[in-house]
Amino acid sequence: MGLSPNTLHALGSLRYLEATEVQERVIPAILSGKNVMVRSQTGTGKTAAFGIAIVERLFGHKNRKALVLSPTRELAMQICKEIRLIASFYHMRILVVYGGHGLGEEISDLRRGVDILVATPGRLLDLSERRAVNLSEFDFVVLDEADRMLDMGFIPDIDRIMSQVSHERMTHLFSATLARQIYDIASKYIRDPEVIEVGELEKVAEIEEECIYLARSEKFGRLTGILLSRPTDKVIIFGATKRVVDYLWRRLNDQGIRAGAIHGDLSQSKRTKTMNDFKENRSRILVATDVAARGIHVENVALIINYDEAMDADTHLHRIGRTGRMGKSGKAITFVENKVVNRGSDQDYRDIFKTAPRRHTPRIPRPR
Repeated sequence: MGLSPNTLHALGSLRYLEATEVQERVIPAILSGKNVMVRSQTGTGKTAAFGIAIVERLFGHKNRKALVLSPTRELAMQICKEIRLIASFYHMRILVVYGGHGLGEEISDLRRGVDILVATPGRLLDLSERRAVNLSEFDFVVLDEADRMLDMGFIPDIDRIMSQVSHERMTHLFSATLARQIYDIASKYIRDPEVIEVGELEKVAEIEEECIYLARSEKFGRLTGILLSRPTDKVIIFGATKRVVDYLWRRLNDQGIRAGAIHGDLSQSKRTKTMNDFKENRSRILVATDVAARGIHVENVALIINYDEAMDADTHLHRIGRTGRMGKSGKAITFVENKVVNRGSDQDYRDIFKTAPRRHTPRIPRPR
């Protein structure tokens, strides 16, 4: 690919010995000056694809700056970490900004200068309005997880950001799907993109799937049985709601099965610590809502358990895509509830919070 020696040195230290298909196709296209619109499955190495291209393009060009937009805080932090590793033999300032904590430190960091900025859209606009960052300086823009941006309602924010970045820019879009709405977004922001599609729109071949049909009252017992039968595996358990995640986390820990939990109501410091413990093998079980289903790369996740089914096929694919990454094998188990048996039953979730069902008390008129 004609990459610089410093980049090759960094990739070697990361043990990136062979390019994945998306990297083989995306990096040369971007380095030749093309805008790209990319569909690829999760776990195929697309973060490194645009990260390598950014570092190579900025090397030796002090006036160039790159902006990567991400839909979630966790994904933004992951992207920043990976680009820093790729750029470890260059003198580049690489920062990440996201909501959920104070602005002061981010403003101070940005005023010292930045070469590559990874940001969530809302936070970036806050910083722009405070004049901590000048969006017109960015002439290389990546829209990562564009389909997720669409789902989360970020398009108005993206419109505002894209109207302020340099008009003489390169723009690249990455998405797990290229639905009609994604093409509509691309037509507004990207000039003559090269469309690159990698892989099929289905789960990767290395993931073995199993469905278990059972009553709701049987789910927790089956879950603990599976976890105890695989005492060394790294496992992610997906629940449908924050309440379910808290319920599972408490019950597992009460039974001596150490687990971490992550969902949108937890503080950013708590979420960061939980993810770091999981990534660095201080805990092997993570219970999460779909906030963790996209874009988070954790090495060697052996098993995904869908305690609750995903709301749609796309979310299901992203959940199970946390395993079987980069050519490794993995397994996904989905609990499918017997709806007839479980009709109207929510008792197991109420028990853990000690929440009694509400009774209707007739209203007695006060005497006049």
